[in-house]
Amino acid sequence: MVDVLISNERLKERIRELGRELTEYYKDKTDTLHAVCVLKGSIHFFSELVQNIDMNVEYSFIQVSSYSGVSSTGRVRVKSWIDEPIEGRHVIVVEDILDTGLTLSYVIDYLKRYRPADLKIVTMLKKLGRTSLITPDFTGFEIEDKFVIGYGLDYNEKYRNLPYVGWVRGELK
Repeated sequence: MVDVLISNERLKERIRELGRELTEYYKDKTDTLHAVCVLKGSIHFFSELVQNIDMNVEYSFIQVSSYSGVSSTGRVRVKSWIDEPIEGRHVIVVEDILDTGLTLSYVIDYLKRYRPADLKIVTMLKKLGRTSLITPDFTGFEIEDKFVIGYGLDYNEKYRNLPYVGWVRGELK
């Protein structure tokens, strides 16, 4: 059974706020922001967020994974990488959920090699009570340490299209 943890309305409201926060942070630093979407889980969050940043935003997409089912494999798999130069650019990495930080730590370390002017992390969700290798610069929501799905988050490629973030009570099929 899936219970609603964060409604679609609350998600959209907080993402609008994050867009304003990012606009305010970058308005005197650059006229163009480069946003990197960590696929697949961040796609809904990313799409909504960039629409709420009041400045020019260029996009890149990467696809990395360290999960299988409900737990981390402990190994990061890269399926695709950025195809635009980011040297000297102001870059935000848009992530769906920060748990252990393993995947995001790998992404950040790799992106730093390209020498961006500024590299910040925006995450939709951050799990409380977890030790993470990464501290996000901008966070949508802090949540309990539960397995969540919806709004891009999945369980074995299912449930991404739910319009809210839900948590699973019991077993998923």
